[in-house]
Amino acid sequence: MKRFLLFLVIICCIAGNSKSQNFSIIPQPQKVGILEGEFVFKPETKIIAPLSLNTAAELFSEEMKDIIGRKITVTSKGNSSGNIVLRIEKTVSKPEGYELNISSGSIRVTASTGAGIFYGLQTIKQLLICSENGVLKAMTITDSPRFEWRGVMLDVSRTFMPLNLVKRYIDLFSQYKLNVVHLHLTDDQGWRIEIKKYPLLTEIGSKFDPEFNRMGGYYSQDEIRELVIYAKARNVMLVPEIELPGHASAAIASYPELSCENVRPVIHTFLEGKSIHEEIFCAGKESTYVMIFGILDELCELFPSPYIHIGGDEAPKAMWKRCPYCQKTMKDNNLSNEEELQSLFVKRIGDYLRSKNKTLVGWDEIIEGGKLSGDEVLMFWRGWKLSEVEKEVKSGFRVVCTPTTHCYFDYPYDKINTRTIYDYEPVRPGTSEKNYLGVQANFWSHIDRSEHNIDKQLFPRVLGLAETAWSKPENKNWDRFKPAAAKNIIYLKKAQNVNVFRDNFIEFP
Repeated sequence: MKRFLLFLVIICCIAGNSKSQNFSIIPQPQKVGILEGEFVFKPETKIIAPLSLNTAAELFSEEMKDIIGRKITVTSKGNSSGNIVLRIEKTVSKPEGYELNISSGSIRVTASTGAGIFYGLQTIKQLLICSENGVLKAMTITDSPRFEWRGVMLDVSRTFMPLNLVKRYIDLFSQYKLNVVHLHLTDDQGWRIEIKKYPLLTEIGSKFDPEFNRMGGYYSQDEIRELVIYAKARNVMLVPEIELPGHASAAIASYPELSCENVRPVIHTFLEGKSIHEEIFCAGKESTYVMIFGILDELCELFPSPYIHIGGDEAPKAMWKRCPYCQKTMKDNNLSNEEELQSLFVKRIGDYLRSKNKTLVGWDEIIEGGKLSGDEVLMFWRGWKLSEVEKEVKSGFRVVCTPTTHCYFDYPYDKINTRTIYDYEPVRPGTSEKNYLGVQANFWSHIDRSEHNIDKQLFPRVLGLAETAWSKPENKNWDRFKPAAAKNIIYLKKAQNVNVFRDNFIEFP
């Protein structure tokens, strides 16, 4: 009864005519057709789905408790009359696409994959949130995403996020059809994943040094496996990031021999020490690569993602310049400078990942030495170097766009508001869209560290990100988006307890 009363409160808050409500979908679908009639959810309404879709059906049924006050029975048998019918049919060509047909007699969701079915159900959920008394206008929707990579990076290194908090954000992101959570697992501030071959990485590297009086934390391998399963059920790919060769103080504090000079750096919070450490992985010692490959072996076993992120940003080269091992490697490989050495370092790691059927992803600095293979994925973050995106896309690199100008969700709203990310167009003029994997927002956790504060940095900007990542430019309309966002914000706040920031660019109810 409590949940049903909550639903009634939501409905009262968003009351309006049913026609306008039925367009309150984020992200905006590719094609919507309004029909005559309406579908009414009744106590006997069921979900008819093959056993292969049982996970998606049960998740949707559970979510209905907060919307219509009860779960919906899931069964593999029954006729369509009065029910929601889920079907896998190869006629839907896009792997994440779906077709939704709502009539007075039934609701049908058709897709060629479970991912498409999941997204069709998320659309029904949004329509219900904005409906009156569980009544949906009859309509057809044909939909598929513009980009295959629609992501958010969570920095769990600078501030460790407990497993349940990561799961919560997976739930929140996936309901808006975002499908990548990039986990920034290591940095100067902490090593956050268990590596059995190298136990000191978590025994030492997951804790701040005692003088900083802060707790650390890390994910066990069993927790990672649990998280992968949880994310997969919601069509979210987890992409792990291990920072190399820089931002590696936590790793080097655990195994000082990884550095050029065997010096143990201090592990401190982001605001209580250097923002960039001179200590980085030695690119000239063979033992460095042996350890990196051992780490990657376990990482590749844990994460089914075809992508492994290796960082590559903000790596100072002072130690390399005075390191005899690094200088010998440069001479042996006819390298002109330390930037080329980093590029060779990255290429060697990329070659190893390729042998494991994985693709290397790196921050855009990895291009600077000019020694890459060309199949690496570049994650462009430096907003002041956007012209480089055009250059590298034209040369054949695939890119994920996440520039500081539009996609850094740790920035304050007076720098990047919801409209900033909504209006962002990732594809640069004169370049081919096929080389753009997609778009991603980054949340760095050095300032806003509590769940309450992380919420407000992510929402409502995640809503704008979702539409930029999914919808084609011609289907985007800010005047349509604003009231849709306002209705979704009511649900986020009241039903999901999200601390949504009051962005002045959105008309809050």
